[in-house]
Amino acid sequence: MYLSGNPRISLTYNSPSAFTRNADAETSGKPAFYTMLGQEFEFAPIPDKVYTVELLYYFKPTAMSDNVASNEFLANYPDALLYAALAEAEPYLMNDARVQVWAQLYDRSISNINTSDQNSEFAGVPLTMSVTSR
Repeated sequence: MYLSGNPRISLTYNSPSAFTRNADAETSGKPAFYTMLGQEFEFAPIPDKVYTVELLYYFKPTAMSDNVASNEFLANYPDALLYAALAEAEPYLMNDARVQVWAQLYDRSISNINTSDQNSEFAGVPLTMSVTSR
């Protein structure tokens, strides 16, 4: 999440519990932190004016069907769908030796998708340490 402008200002994510302990959560000014509570974002400090925010988010892709010929998976990860289809087709083509090849390529493409997803989830957010006392 960024504040739009030149330069763009990256907002630091806080877990809801860390956010409530954040001293800036009660003051007003230019936001530096954010969290998600329920279906809403909260910012700290509380915005002192209107800011434009840019956000990278995830959504559920449209399922392919007779009426939907393509979706985000086909557009972005055609290799994963191709290898899955080839692995499923090989036993019917009586070429069982190729199943291992397609399965291995499919596993690699899924691994690449998962790695990309994990790397982008909190990209640009520095690791922070917080000390809690009880």
